[in-house]
Amino acid sequence: VPLYPLLQDLVDDCRVEAEARGCQVLLGASPSLEVQGDRELLRRAVENVLRNAIRYAPEGTSVETRLESGAGAALITVRDYGPGVPRELLSKIFTPFFRVDPSRDNATGGVGLGLAIAHRAVSLHQVRLRAQNVEPGLLVSIEIPLHEV
Repeated sequence: VPLYPLLQDLVDDCRVEAEARGCQVLLGASPSLEVQGDRELLRRAVENVLRNAIRYAPEGTSVETRLESGAGAALITVRDYGPGVPRELLSKIFTPFFRVDPSRDNATGGVGLGLAIAHRAVSLHQVRLRAQNVEPGLLVSIEIPLHEV
């Protein structure tokens, strides 16, 4: 699966949603990286992470999506400049139906499945999915072994 076209399509698809929220989506990528896997599952994983970042990005900020390589792996990162996640809850955000703010519901921000779907999709690919606060915001990284050509 070539990652650059996949990311470019996702960024283009999410651009309208981001603009409606008053933010922008940026892509910085190394265009020639390929990984072995199911294109649709990888797309869903990245899309859920990206849409989650857009949901929490404050107006006037950007959501930065990057693709880099190193140590035999492709690294996709998605960073927003929102409130981040309380440190004690970071390990739970990939759990189905978990929401950082329990008062949220599907009318105010989803049911807590987006990051769980991302986690499930990448777990089938021997991929590492991590989240960390970056002051301000949250950085989610997806590390995928590179496909040997």
